[in-house]
Amino acid sequence: MRRKTFGFIAVFVGLSLIICKTHAQNSSDPVLMTIDGQPVRVSEFLNIYSKNNVQSEVADKKSMEEYLELFINFKLKVRDAEVNGLDTVKVLKDELAGYRKQLSASYFIDSVVFRKLVNEAYERMQWDLRASHILLRCDKDASPSDTLATWKRMDEILRKACSGEPFERLAIQYSEDPSARDREATSQHPFIKGNRGDLGFFTVFNMVYPFETGAYRTQPGKISDIVRTDFGYHIINVTDKRSALGKAQVAHIFFQIPPKASHSDSLRIQARADSVYQLLANGADFSKLAKTLSDDKGSAMHDGVLPWFTCNRLVPEFVEVVYPLKNGEIAKPVLTSYGWHIIKMIDRKPVASFDEVYNDLIQRIEKDMRYNLCKQSLINKLKTEYQLSHYPKALSDFYNLVDDSIFVGKWQMPPAKKLKKQLFRFDDKKYSQADFAQYLYKNQKKQPAKDKITYVNNMYKAYVDQEILAYEDAILETKYPEFGLLMKEYHDGILLFEITQKKVWDKAIRDTTGLQQYYEKIKQNYMWPQRKEATVVMIKNIADAQTAKQLAKQITEWINLADMTTETIKDKILQDSMLLVDINREKFLDGDNPMVDRLHKPGEMTQDVSPDESGKFNLNLVILHRILDPEPKDLADIRGHITAEYQNYLENEWLKELRSKYPVEVDHKIFETICARN
Repeated sequence: MRRKTFGFIAVFVGLSLIICKTHAQNSSDPVLMTIDGQPVRVSEFLNIYSKNNVQSEVADKKSMEEYLELFINFKLKVRDAEVNGLDTVKVLKDELAGYRKQLSASYFIDSVVFRKLVNEAYERMQWDLRASHILLRCDKDASPSDTLATWKRMDEILRKACSGEPFERLAIQYSEDPSARDREATSQHPFIKGNRGDLGFFTVFNMVYPFETGAYRTQPGKISDIVRTDFGYHIINVTDKRSALGKAQVAHIFFQIPPKASHSDSLRIQARADSVYQLLANGADFSKLAKTLSDDKGSAMHDGVLPWFTCNRLVPEFVEVVYPLKNGEIAKPVLTSYGWHIIKMIDRKPVASFDEVYNDLIQRIEKDMRYNLCKQSLINKLKTEYQLSHYPKALSDFYNLVDDSIFVGKWQMPPAKKLKKQLFRFDDKKYSQADFAQYLYKNQKKQPAKDKITYVNNMYKAYVDQEILAYEDAILETKYPEFGLLMKEYHDGILLFEITQKKVWDKAIRDTTGLQQYYEKIKQNYMWPQRKEATVVMIKNIADAQTAKQLAKQITEWINLADMTTETIKDKILQDSMLLVDINREKFLDGDNPMVDRLHKPGEMTQDVSPDESGKFNLNLVILHRILDPEPKDLADIRGHITAEYQNYLENEWLKELRSKYPVEVDHKIFETICARN
């Protein structure tokens, strides 16, 4: 088990840390105490105190004084862990680094942009769009001249579309999305009809973000401005906008049109679909017809029912029919590229409330390119905050220093004497050409050759962004005191767990000799009161009362024999019988067993014979052997209690050792001040 006390905190931190960011260290944060010469500031004490004093709304001097001693004990243990080198143990350092990565994530995005994107995504979730597009491919690392040439080509296509030329025809003629055009049949695949640019229905997160944004910003019946994505340039013709389908489940009866079907074959299949629809209109059972007639054998086995789907999962002709259907309603046959379908609405799940989908939206945005927008927005703000300055002439030297060998991973850094110029600076950090050259050298890899100027510029931007974020990361605890305090909590908490486990918890379990010695010292605190040792016999399924009484007499004689154990007696009773027997010799406290409570002298016996519901008889028999004087409980009976006390003992002894080992100096004037202030 690893520190559950601290692991749960990361779940709640997330965006909440963003809200309380503080950009300046409190200038009035004096040292409250020193532990072994190490300073502990007021802010740390108050932070921990406030989290552990949740029962009281007002901090009073008495509670603060009481907590001060607990806090000192806590810091002494942490100091002991540091002195013992636990803060250098790799597994613990890695664990702390993992916590820090989780907790710091919210500091490396623009929280305002993030919240806007969450709200925007939910708003778009309310609508489904249908759109067509034309794509001209352009690599994201293309040279400015190639990029401009592609943009001009697309601008000309946009002019034609806006002047009234059919978008479908333009898509077939110009689009570099191969799905726009028909794909002729070959020996490898059948004929595939082109979509003429039609992408069908989609909603938020179904398309790359720039394309999605271009589509949602365009009114139905209109054509978008030119949109740039990693694929190239697009223009988008929004053909439909509907209230979101959400999730739907339908059943269908499918009539397939084979790829090589003739026109007459197609008409015959259509007529068949129409006739089945008429049967349904006249009250025929949909499930039965789906099972017997549907060409979709997979769904036919389930009465024609398809899995739940969203608007982008099926062909648009199919989805379009589903939108207006109510539960139980059956639509007229619809033709898709696969054949004819008769569709019955089973159920629908509308878009959930904002609160219900909030966490899912956050997770999806974190995995989406939107997250990069949040990150880049923060980087841009940091560049302004830290007054980033570039030296373009120094960068332009790399346009000649870099050659095509970098695209095969074999570029060599020029001599250091050629890389002395300052390249950029921010805050008090300065970066030279040599620094950037080292970055280029380490990050080169085999890849298609690109325009060198574009490549250098892109790598330079990535390097600057990396260094800005690295600098921010390095000063995070100082820049944001609440984050520094939280990381201090995690650091100290991990060390506290490890050192306490070593000095107290594990020791109490492993040190059996010490535990036994401690038990001997305190066993008088764990006494049994007076008890009775007795044998209790319970027998069921006896034929009659007389037999039960005879059995009781015989058992009493056996019990009084010194060499007869309870197991031996049980075996004798069960010989040649179907009786149910339970016999035990135990020690009883008053109140444990009413029959035992009746007996007061060794040798006394009591018995009860009673009929059961089946007409058989039950025998309950108790014989008192001896009355036991009060005595300490055995260690085995109370090991858990003794171990817990032993742990407390070890901890107290350890604290005595720490108090003598590490000097503690408290500034009582400062403490009085914070008591008065709080």
